[in-house]
Amino acid sequence: MKKLLILLLLTIAITTQAQNWKKGLSIVGYHTACIAIGAVADGLYDDGYKEWSHALHAVEVGALITGPFIFKPKRWEFASYILSYTFLRFSFYDAFYNWQRSLPVNYVGSTSKYDQVMSKIPPDGRAWIKSCSLIVGIAIPIKSFK
Repeated sequence: MKKLLILLLLTIAITTQAQNWKKGLSIVGYHTACIAIGAVADGLYDDGYKEWSHALHAVEVGALITGPFIFKPKRWEFASYILSYTFLRFSFYDAFYNWQRSLPVNYVGSTSKYDQVMSKIPPDGRAWIKSCSLIVGIAIPIKSFK
């Protein structure tokens, strides 16, 4: 785990050598917050709190729709904006969902196709894949949005 954190910090340090990295980190934080809200909303829905779940999903959708108006990505940057969200969602969603449901962080279900595929991968492999996805999800907006 320490090696992974050192690798992540080194990657961030290398990609932030340019002076204009603050917008990229703002996008990463914004995407992470949207992912957390959506995952908690799904967990609340599964726990039976449907009204709170719908309210949080509305907040998530509203935030995702207003994000491009806040950060104003140029036409050629929009693919980077969406790819960053996709990589970050793959990295964070399960952890936030499992945290809300009081499950172990690395828990994988058995019902959906995604869960069936992920359960075939050993836990260390899942952690490695999600860590790589996290690094890419952070690096894309830092390099793309200046």
